[in-house]
Amino acid sequence: FGYFMTESTGHLSEYLPYFRKTKAALAMYCDEPEFGGQSGAHVAWARAIAQHGAAEALLHGAGLDLQPRSVEYGSYIIEAAVTGRPFEFQGNLRNGGMISNLPEDCLAEGPVVVDSNGLRRLPVGDLPSACAALNLTNINAQRLTVEAGMTGDPEAIVHALALDPLTSAVLTLAEIRSLATDMLEAQRDWLPQFEGKHVTPRPHISLPAGLVRAQVPLDPALAVARRLSQLGG
Repeated sequence: FGYFMTESTGHLSEYLPYFRKTKAALAMYCDEPEFGGQSGAHVAWARAIAQHGAAEALLHGAGLDLQPRSVEYGSYIIEAAVTGRPFEFQGNLRNGGMISNLPEDCLAEGPVVVDSNGLRRLPVGDLPSACAALNLTNINAQRLTVEAGMTGDPEAIVHALALDPLTSAVLTLAEIRSLATDMLEAQRDWLPQFEGKHVTPRPHISLPAGLVRAQVPLDPALAVARRLSQLGG
């Protein structure tokens, strides 16, 4: 939409419906290895970490000498909170009016200052309308995901997936329901609120042979179109 994107191309493509919907699109836009767009990159990374952890303790052989700190924000935030020297960074926290045309309670990334008084949001104002609308497509799915987790309602899982921009771009509703079923079963051990609950199957609707259709009034627009075609004949 004409604005600089801060995420890697592969990461950003997970949130949008445009770049992963066909094999041709994947080949054009998501051809970088690992988190540059490779399909299943997160799963492969998680499996590698799990295998490493199973083989030995994660910090085995790391030694006790402190290494130079990285560019990650964690230590800088702690330092600012302890010393009072302000540190500015792009942080993810409850929006709270920071971005004025996004919901108050959504999680938003924006400019934050931290010092001995804690974290303070810096007001951004309105995002461009198109960018705000694009954010809302994900916020809606995230809100339903939270609802599913809080209520333990399997149907809320289906609804969240159905409204996810990328999922809805590549899957039918039947496929989304099947995906929700598979994901819930695979992760059931970590989701106690869904104990004994399952995604309700929805069979495909088929019309039996010899079905007699009910007589219903013709849609007014169709009636007008039909009459015009008769007059034209």
